[in-house]
Amino acid sequence: MNFAMRQRTERPVLFLFLFFLILNLLYSFYPEKILASDLRLGLGAGLRKINDDYLNKVYGSGFIFVPYLELSFSKLFSAEIAFEGGYRKEAPIGLYKEPSVLKISGLEFSVHFRRNFKLFTPFLKIGSGGYFYRQDIESPYVRYRVNHRDVSLHAAGGLQFNFSSQFFFRLETKYVYLKVKPFDQTVDLGGLRYILSLGYKI
Repeated sequence: MNFAMRQRTERPVLFLFLFFLILNLLYSFYPEKILASDLRLGLGAGLRKINDDYLNKVYGSGFIFVPYLELSFSKLFSAEIAFEGGYRKEAPIGLYKEPSVLKISGLEFSVHFRRNFKLFTPFLKIGSGGYFYRQDIESPYVRYRVNHRDVSLHAAGGLQFNFSSQFFFRLETKYVYLKVKPFDQTVDLGGLRYILSLGYKI
């Protein structure tokens, strides 16, 4: 494994390590606040787009699912960890229309800023994530495979509708910045996500 590939492999591991280290430090200094915090569990689903013109033409937009866990520290501030998966598209590619598969997923950490009202809660969030992308092309001549990882940024905004003290429904638009360079050419795998989710407050 070369140095660049080793760096891409280690980044998501480092990202997870830092996330749990921050939570551990917060608990060490503010155990009462952490234990008294609101915990929310949610599951979202929606549509994601790809910015790259060629890949968008070949594979197009696709379905995603997003389970998440959110920890609220105050009325204005919370932290979230989420997994984005489900994008897997098969399509013929290239001059000879060879069968191919593209998969993209991500593990994200976000900070939320929100304003609570009785029936709804508008929110903004920013964060970072470790993203995993893989492309396989089945050629009768040479098997082509890209299987890399990278770390990048995302931002989102939306509305949360509070059905009761425990259940809520969320509408969210998210943008992920993800320009990668597995070889000599830069590819833009970023793009918008449109997500609907249901959640439960513990």
